Amino acid sequence: MKHAGLTVLASFISLTLVGCGGDSGSSSSTTPITLSVTDAPVDDAKEVVVTFGKVALLPQGSGSPLEYDVYLTDENGNPIDENGNLIPDGEERVPLSVNLLDYQGSASLPLIKNEVVPVGSYKLCVFANDGDHPEYPSYVVENEADLVHPELTVKGEGSCPQGVGKIDNAGVLYFNNAFTVNADNNDFALEFDLRRGLREDPQSAGDYVIQRTSVSLINTVTTGNIEGTVSLDTFTNCNSPTVDTAVQAVYLYDGSVTQDNMAPIYGTDETKPLSSAAVTLSDDQSIYQFSFGFLESGTYNLGYTCTAQHDDDVDNADPVAAGFSIYQVEAASVAVGSDSNVTFTVP
Repeated sequence: MKHAGLTVLASFISLTLVGCGGDSGSSSSTTPITLSVTDAPVDDAKEVVVTFGKVALLPQGSGSPLEYDVYLTDENGNPIDENGNLIPDGEERVPLSVNLLDYQGSASLPLIKNEVVPVGSYKLCVFANDGDHPEYPSYVVENEADLVHPELTVKGEGSCPQGVGKIDNAGVLYFNNAFTVNADNNDFALEFDLRRGLREDPQSAGDYVIQRTSVSLINTVTTGNIEGTVSLDTFTNCNSPTVDTAVQAVYLYDGSVTQDNMAPIYGTDETKPLSSAAVTLSDDQSIYQFSFGFLESGTYNLGYTCTAQHDDDVDNADPVAAGFSIYQVEAASVAVGSDSNVTFTVP
């Protein structure tokens, strides 16, 4: 807890990655890897900042790892510091600090963009700085008055295989399931489900960890999105009598799950959601909004609640967390490459 904020506005960020190693081969394709987050992790967090330092693509069968340094650049790809000043050649570059809450739903930020790599099968390593990194830590901003922020550590593997190894004061997100880079249609996303994965650090009071199991690799070319709204009257009716601490969220379930069986993330015996989304007020304050990005095609049921504040106990022994309930349910069908629209409104 010894560092101040390092977040750079998303509109100011462009990413350049410099590769080394690997066998270029004669057959290649372009594979942009993007970063996305599904929802808000803790309801009073203002920022969840992860600092990325390197990405490594691990070819399966033959070839050396393709390693890419991740650093902050301007819109022309020139390395810059946190104040936007150009960094001269040969001087140390600034790793990229990303506020994951800027990239909810279908929003995403490229980590590798239009890098040409050989067609084939790969595994993936992504390096994220620990909260105790001396210069560029990962951290959480709990409220606007924070001057010293809780540290954030991404709990990954100890090292990246195939000789890539470790980076000091950094964790490794290692994706052991191989994925295929083909001649086209390669647009992958690292998706952080923070409501499921961001927890208090059991080894460091007041700090946070992101569990590796809450981060997944998705080929966005095979997915679609859900864009949704919640009317003001729906929230008013749900939150009656009024509870000042009420928290809205929408939970995503398989299409076969009925309202009676919809449990929160930290319930036990009932059916848990596939994901969840934060519900936020629109800029003109006329309606609430939410979104789910990068979903496989199929049929889903969405459950709206204004009692998500009760979904916060990982050790809850009840089938459904006490005080939690789904207020209204809507169905949605997702098709590849399209947006499905869902509205929660008073009948």
